[in-house]
Formats: sequence, structure tokens, C-alpha cells
Amino acid sequence: MVNKYIFSIFFLILLVLTSFTYADENPELQILVSDKQEKILSLSIMKEELKQYKITLNDPYYKKEKQYKAFKLKDVLNLAYSSKWHLGDFTDLTFRAYDGYESIAVISKLENEGGYIVFRDLDYQDWEPISFTGAYPGPFYIIWTGKGQTAKNGYPWPWQLESINLVTFNDQFPETVPKSADKNSGVYKGYELFKGRCLRCHSINGQGGKIGPDLNAPKNILEYRNADFVKSYIKDPSQFRFTHMPDHKDLSDKQLTSLIDYFLYNKEKNRWSFDEKN
Repeated sequence: MVNKYIFSIFFLILLVLTSFTYADENPELQILVSDKQEKILSLSIMKEELKQYKITLNDPYYKKEKQYKAFKLKDVLNLAYSSKWHLGDFTDLTFRAYDGYESIAVISKLENEGGYIVFRDLDYQDWEPISFTGAYPGPFYIIWTGKGQTAKNGYPWPWQLESINLVTFNDQFPETVPKSADKNSGVYKGYELFKGRCLRCHSINGQGGKIGPDLNAPKNILEYRNADFVKSYIKDPSQFRFTHMPDHKDLSDKQLTSLIDYFLYNKEKNRWSFDEKN
């Protein structure tokens, strides 16, 4: 009975944290360069400066057709950074949500057509709740309309977007980079997979997303879970528990093994000292 009561309280707290609506009629988007604030773009400024689009798509999170009002993502980036974001001095953009989710995308992906920043749900008075937590995607939600432009293919789909950060990846997340690994090795291929799919929620050595646990600090995941279990969990987490973590059923055993190689690299290099870093 006590356990059920505690679970109910926990679920109510989670619901409050993730399901709030945005009463602010003029929400703001923080624009950063290497974590330093450059400017703030309000919705009213974007409406004044940018063309608005009506978008209809089969939304993969709602699993149905949705209609939105949106700006082109490239138009927002040009307004935010002028030409700075694709001149070659930076490598990636990170998109941080209010709940700590941080989606990272290489600039070459973002130069493609098909990306939009949604600011209004045309099917709902406010925002239709999304995911099993009932979270509201507003005030800003990134979507993609092109074939194959999915999160698994490196295109960011964050909702509750709070900020955009222009970064050089190796400078921003140096502790995640396997500097001594050959670029043709399993370790490096695992790192590239981790960067593209995992870093948005998980961190390595204290750097990365804040939703899931750090996978090397203070203990490496392979110190308390065996490699076969980790591979099975990454491939199909929904078979184990209710979770925000998406399934990765498309990953081959070779790709999953490369992720294990990357985790082992971090473990064997002893790249983290919890006492020294904190």
C-alpha cells in the first residue's frame, strides 16, 4: 500500500513537471554561442521578421496527421546567427529543452531543407499532450518533413525548446571524444553512434544530456550490467520498462558492439575520477 502511495506521488510530480502549459503569449528562445548568450528571440520578433508556414505531416510522436504553424528552421538560424552558423568555424548546434533534453546535430544536416520550428498546434486550443507523460511540446517544437529526416538519422526533433547553442563539438564535449582511438576502429564508430543517438539524453564523463544517467561516472555501465544485457536494452528498451528512451531496432549487432567498445574505452582509460571532478 505504501509503495503504491509513493508511486502515485512520484507520478503526480512527474506530471506537473512535464505537463505544464505555456501561458506566456510571447515566449522566448535563447540564442547561444559556446554557452554564452548572444541574444534572445521572442515569438513576436520572429513573427515580424520571418515568413510563417502551415505544415501538415504525419507526426511520429503523435502517430497521426498533425497541422502546425511554423517558421523554417534555417530562417530562424539565419535570424539568430546571420551567416556565422554555417561558415565552417563551428561544427554542431545543440537544442536544449526545458526538461534537460539536449539534441545535438551537425551543421551539414541543418543546412538541408525540411526543418521547421513549430510555434502553434492548429489542431488544439493550446498544445495537444505528447508522450506517455502528457507533456506539452510548446512553446517551440522542431519537426522535419523530408523523407528519412528522423531523429535516428541525426535530425533533431526536440519539443519544449528553450535554447539553441552554436558549438564546436570537440571543445564543447571534450571528455566524450576518444582522442587516442583510430577513426576506423570500433571505438570511434561507437563514439559516432553515441554522439548521434545517445548524447541527447545521456552523458559520458559528466558531459552531454541530463535526462538519462551518465554511462561512465561514477561507474561505467559495464561494471554493473553485462555487455549482452546492455546491447539488448539499447536495441529494445520498451520491452524492459516504460521509458522516454526510444527503441533502436535498426541497429545491427556490429553497431551495438561498437557502442560496447566505446564504453569499454572509457572504462579502461579510467577517464573519470568522481572525487577529482566534484
